[in-house]
Amino acid sequence: MNVSLDKAVQGLLDLHLTRGVQPSDLADNLFDVEYTDYSLKKRGAILILDLSYIEDFEGFSQKICMRYTYSMERYLVRIEQRVGSSKFSVQWCRSAAITKAVADVTQCLSNAGLSAKEVSKVLNTMPQDLINSIGERLKLVA
Repeated sequence: MNVSLDKAVQGLLDLHLTRGVQPSDLADNLFDVEYTDYSLKKRGAILILDLSYIEDFEGFSQKICMRYTYSMERYLVRIEQRVGSSKFSVQWCRSAAITKAVADVTQCLSNAGLSAKEVSKVLNTMPQDLINSIGERLKLVA
């Protein structure tokens, strides 16, 4: 897929600037009839929120559990889902999304004729906290 440089950079910055849905927003769902459980756990530097609801589908009901994992900086870092008694499966991962966004930007810059060293210089102009979060990926580009 050919992504324009503007869209690629905007996608990376959007990931950085958007913290994601917050626990307080999800707690409001408990007022809806289909939601059944809500639990919040703090484990070291992460916060884990589990939210369950019952979904009716073609005559039968099943319990869906959504797990939201947050950093202490309040960024949503992962969303997982469990249907019934199955294992949790990852629905979205911030790290994977950032890796893809960096790859898109890198590809666009490379397609524009920039060398790996020039690409690294461009990526180093991003906000410092974003650079810190993608530091390892920048080393792979250089």
